[in-house]
Amino acid sequence: MKNLTFSSHYARAALYGLEQQRGNSDDLLRQRDIDPELIREPKARVPLEQFIRLFRLVWKTLDDEFMGRTTQRCRVGHFHLMGSLSVHSANLEEVLRQSIRCYRLFNEDISIELDLSGGEARLSITHHRPELDPDHFLVEWLLMVWHRLVGWLIGRKIVLSHATFTQALPQHFDEYRFIFPCRCFFERERNSLFFSKNYLNMPVVRSSEELDEFILGSPRHLLIWTVDDDSITTQVRRLLETCDDSRLPNLDWAAEQLHMTSYTLSRKLKVEGSAYQKIKDNLRRDQAVIMLTRQNLSVAEISSQLGFTEPGAFSRAFKHWTGVSPLAYRKQEQ
Repeated sequence: MKNLTFSSHYARAALYGLEQQRGNSDDLLRQRDIDPELIREPKARVPLEQFIRLFRLVWKTLDDEFMGRTTQRCRVGHFHLMGSLSVHSANLEEVLRQSIRCYRLFNEDISIELDLSGGEARLSITHHRPELDPDHFLVEWLLMVWHRLVGWLIGRKIVLSHATFTQALPQHFDEYRFIFPCRCFFERERNSLFFSKNYLNMPVVRSSEELDEFILGSPRHLLIWTVDDDSITTQVRRLLETCDDSRLPNLDWAAEQLHMTSYTLSRKLKVEGSAYQKIKDNLRRDQAVIMLTRQNLSVAEISSQLGFTEPGAFSRAFKHWTGVSPLAYRKQEQ
């Protein structure tokens, strides 16, 4: 984990509210051993320990867990209070409903909703003063925090089927594969995460003492998220990432590698709200984004390397994944 880094975009976003209220923060950053020049560099990567110190600096200086992005502060300690109440819940659904009730008391700008009326569970976050969160950082952060915290409480990584966001496709979209590892749709009505209802009945497995330790180390455990992830979806993804062949293998191959039948693998993925084709599509999307932004390859070359029969098929698939064409995405990044 020593080499773990984060996009400087998120470091600048974390500083936004602090600098809106108190001006340039370079001297304050240097006092905490945080390199301000690294943070100002658009394409830089910020080391884990500096990133953690940055978050703690902003929280402490503003006494605001919402980092200056709401009309009223959400004072430091609210998150711990919410967790202390939720850890005594019987299952995940009760955790979510208890947490939502807490947040209604914390801040009027942020509302959270759990909708079970459809085929999947939908967790949505609305910022009623979006002008205070112009880059949508707070909404993204809260969605990530809720997803990871509640998964930690039940001892399972909750597999997302897809996510929707109200903003247009962001320039830092290539970071989404780490934050929201699923199909992401932009310019939609709500900021929402979708996952299988099967998770809702899973019991809370953490103790109050474990929660205290989790909060004390915050945001470390929220950022370092991939440890001990044994979901079938992740196991399949890791298998496919080892394949050198541009044409990803079929379901039967993956099932054989995991020592189960194709039917069993499909069933287990469905329980997690996933599917083999979804995993393949997400992997190819992520590979395409990396090739477009970090490698000097033509669209035709990327299409060939990803196993598409012709560039047009790749362009159509990429637009389906991201909402824009490969050339438009590359131009936006540049």
